[in-house]
Amino acid sequence: MTAQVGDRFIYKEDNYSIVAISNPIQFNPLDYGIKPIACCTACWNGYWCEYYISKKGIMLQNLYINSENDHYPKINNVSPERENKKSFQYMGHHLYKNLNIFMEYTGKILIGKGFIKKYYIHMGYQRAWAYEVLEELIFDKGELIKTVDHSEMARKLRLQLENKAEEAPKTSDNIQLFVERSFSLEMKDKAWWIE
Repeated sequence: MTAQVGDRFIYKEDNYSIVAISNPIQFNPLDYGIKPIACCTACWNGYWCEYYISKKGIMLQNLYINSENDHYPKINNVSPERENKKSFQYMGHHLYKNLNIFMEYTGKILIGKGFIKKYYIHMGYQRAWAYEVLEELIFDKGELIKTVDHSEMARKLRLQLENKAEEAPKTSDNIQLFVERSFSLEMKDKAWWIE
């Protein structure tokens, strides 16, 4: 099992990881004639996206993708850049840069920055509470209508976990559930305290 690279969000001119989401963002590479396939174990989806907020709403800015049949058509009039095999940033993917595709999203997206390395888990997506800054963005049809800062809740959860670390069982009876939650980005798995 490998830690997964996930979608990112550019918010207030800073880079955040998407750490939980209430509904999937409706971007599908198949709609553009690309069948993604994993080219490394750190990205089983075969692609990841970078989004930002414009006056219109959520926009897909950059797409890092690996195509099953090496087919990379133009998307929104943009051709992909060929990856540099020496560049870890691409991890073997091709980059569609500055796509600016509007995403009419309704739901909640939890974004984090300042990942605390001591909480790193080498499997799936990282835990929401492992970020120093944790922001909930609430959208209606792509428009940002509300933000909630969960950084203090994340700090409290880290303290609780550290205080209970000695009480934790040494083996897990529920390893399957642990793995499922690790590869999930659902709010109920990553941010259960959010209604």
